[in-house]
Amino acid sequence: MTFSEEVQQYFQDNYVNPARRRGQAEIDVKAGDIHSKLGWTRRVPLVCAALSSRKLQRNVGVRLRGREGPPSGQSPTVVFHYEILSNAGVPGANSGKHPSGIGLMDLYGIGADAFRQLGGGEKYLRSERQGLQFPAEEYPRTGGPDKA
Repeated sequence: MTFSEEVQQYFQDNYVNPARRRGQAEIDVKAGDIHSKLGWTRRVPLVCAALSSRKLQRNVGVRLRGREGPPSGQSPTVVFHYEILSNAGVPGANSGKHPSGIGLMDLYGIGADAFRQLGGGEKYLRSERQGLQFPAEEYPRTGGPDKA
């Protein structure tokens, strides 16, 4: 497990899931608290980066509303303010586990309905190819744009 995944797991297990059970809409997290609870030394920038990441927000089901602290944003005193999103559709929101199998194959079949409405994928591609014109076809065969 990477350091970022450890931060994500700790954040989810100790902040987000309990807040969801209590019905909270928002949570505040101090980077230094997570850093010390994980027993780390000199990894505050990593904790801050993980808590700021879109990946963490997507996987855990929160939205970063803002942060307070020094301009560098890399201090144990930085406080992150999150909105807790609905856990519907949040992978692992109820289980406390990391999502598995999320990737390109999850998109398989996503365009099936769209292509079906267009008469099928092959029909759609054929119609697109018919209207396609390449720049080289705009010039006579005897010469191109540089030849007079």
